[in-house]
Amino acid sequence: MNILYVIQVLLGFGFVIAIHEAGHFFAAKRVGINCPAFSIGFPMPIWTPKGWKAFNIFKFKWRGTEYRLGWIPFGGYVQMQGQSDSPGKLDAAEKGDPADYRNKSYWQKTQVLLGGVTMNAITAVIGFILAFQLGVTFIEPTVGLVETRSSAWSDNEIQVGDKILEVNGREVVDFEDVVYTGIFDGGDSIDLVIERETGGETVRKHVTLSLDEDPVFGIKMPGIKAKHRVILLEDEAARFPEDLGDDRPQDGDEIIAINGVTMRNAYDVKGYIEQSRGSIDLKLRRGVGEDAREFTVAYTPRRHIYGETSAYAGDISVTPPPHVNRVRKGGPADKAGLKQGDKFIAIGTEQVNSFGDLTRLVDASNGNTVSAVIERDGVQKTLSVTPEPRESSPGRYQLGLVVSPLDLRGLSTKEEAVKLAEITGKLVAYGVRPGSQADKGGLKPGDRIVGIKVAGQQIRNPESGAVDGVALEEALRMSTRAEPPEEVTYQVERASGLVDITIKPDRDGPDSGAYLMLATAEQRSEPVTYGLIESVTQGFYHSKKVGYKIIMTLGALFTGRVKIWHLGGPVVIAKRSYSLAQWGTGTLIFFLAFISINLAIVNLIPLPVLDGGQWLIVTIEAIRGKPLPEKAMHWVGLSSFVAVLGLMVFVLANDLVTVFIRKWV
Repeated sequence: MNILYVIQVLLGFGFVIAIHEAGHFFAAKRVGINCPAFSIGFPMPIWTPKGWKAFNIFKFKWRGTEYRLGWIPFGGYVQMQGQSDSPGKLDAAEKGDPADYRNKSYWQKTQVLLGGVTMNAITAVIGFILAFQLGVTFIEPTVGLVETRSSAWSDNEIQVGDKILEVNGREVVDFEDVVYTGIFDGGDSIDLVIERETGGETVRKHVTLSLDEDPVFGIKMPGIKAKHRVILLEDEAARFPEDLGDDRPQDGDEIIAINGVTMRNAYDVKGYIEQSRGSIDLKLRRGVGEDAREFTVAYTPRRHIYGETSAYAGDISVTPPPHVNRVRKGGPADKAGLKQGDKFIAIGTEQVNSFGDLTRLVDASNGNTVSAVIERDGVQKTLSVTPEPRESSPGRYQLGLVVSPLDLRGLSTKEEAVKLAEITGKLVAYGVRPGSQADKGGLKPGDRIVGIKVAGQQIRNPESGAVDGVALEEALRMSTRAEPPEEVTYQVERASGLVDITIKPDRDGPDSGAYLMLATAEQRSEPVTYGLIESVTQGFYHSKKVGYKIIMTLGALFTGRVKIWHLGGPVVIAKRSYSLAQWGTGTLIFFLAFISINLAIVNLIPLPVLDGGQWLIVTIEAIRGKPLPEKAMHWVGLSSFVAVLGLMVFVLANDLVTVFIRKWV
């Protein structure tokens, strides 16, 4: 952790909040309200023999106000005579006292109540201007991944490496512009203008991208991800030899090439590592921007008994014969005439009894044309199909389709879930890899596994207690943790009765895979800088744009397009701020300007404990010509305080889940 980044974040975040209170303070002074105290930061509570006392770094009094600098740099506060939400003891209002807030006119109170949001808005504009003077990096608007199960993948209109120039007629400078358009503009698609390198030439193309409901966020989003960096995690970096010196990998080092092949995304990295055998050459980049350094190290990754992309687990495929669910336009399956709902029966002369059989036989084609026997609406057909290489798995091939153990046509989401639960609730060896340890041990396609033991210990799904795919994977993990691997005993149910089959898993078998402990991080553009005049223009433009996003986000909460658990609070903001600090002071200031606009808009929400609520109250009182009933206002204020406090607790808890469990940030 870089302590300089931490200090920058603390000071910046504290400044954004403190400037809000300064807005109230300057407005109060301007209209003649007595302000006993104004503090930047909060005092540190320390226990003394006389009890708890609050200590500041320093304080001094000038013209009736005590100015304080607190030890805790998270904002500040201002005391105003007669202002109900000020900390400390308030003096009773004196009739006609011009220094008392309660004796001020409606327009004077308005200036005081909206002084904070006004100052935040002004600060944001200045922040954006300053950021562009220093240089701002954005999330690069380049496609780094097209999700296989998305409409974007099926339509095959957009590719990895495409640079997005426009979305729905608006210029794109940040990949988030594409995501926000999908959320806020509504509809089932977005229109893009992309730039693509084709045959050594740069071409522009108009693309209509269909949206899908994101399974994580539950809102319609484009099935593409931004270009990203794949980085080593600390536990993996610690496994490299210490004698590598300065070239010993560290937590956060980016993998940019494997065995001389440039990596485009996480799928490339995982695929190339998984298919490797023995030592690999890792080209790494440490740092970002001009300070980055590249170097290459040789490394032999650890191996799993089964790889992430393998359709077998320990030589066993537990998925039934596949049905076609989605066909990619222009891909091998599309050219061959395969359609949704088709069921695979055979490839060449070999039966397809499982998903594992299909992938094994397609890989064995080596890209040569094969005959695919499929069943369509009860009738068998033979189609010629030519598999193409998998981009992220050297030596493997694909048909350009997504399959499912079910024919999903006409099934509701609920019906699909019920039928899938029936399949996954039991453990059937639909396919067994020929010549494997499981095959040699006597396991046959169609065998139902009703019990699994490793070193005499019965293995079950820890949540359901069932013998299922989760139990199988755990048994294989337990087996291969030992050196040499422990034997695994399957209790198999057949028509002839129960039989025990003991197998010694092969850590180096055809379904095993090498792996590294990795994570992904955003890839940001080169710093964007402008001259003073253009920086001013960009400052106002981004203030308007960010304000639009925030208002639309709040509106989307009421329409359901955005859920409350999508929002971030102080923990997410702090983590995000720290990650942005490494991209330069300009990028951090840009983010803090965003937070400042956020504070301005959120504080305008008409809740009594917020500035917007206080302004609504004084507006109603001005219209009525008299104060609102004190008793009623007490309960309104108390209920809104409880509501906001509850929201703060929820947001804090949600932040912890977001950062440490969901790991979205």
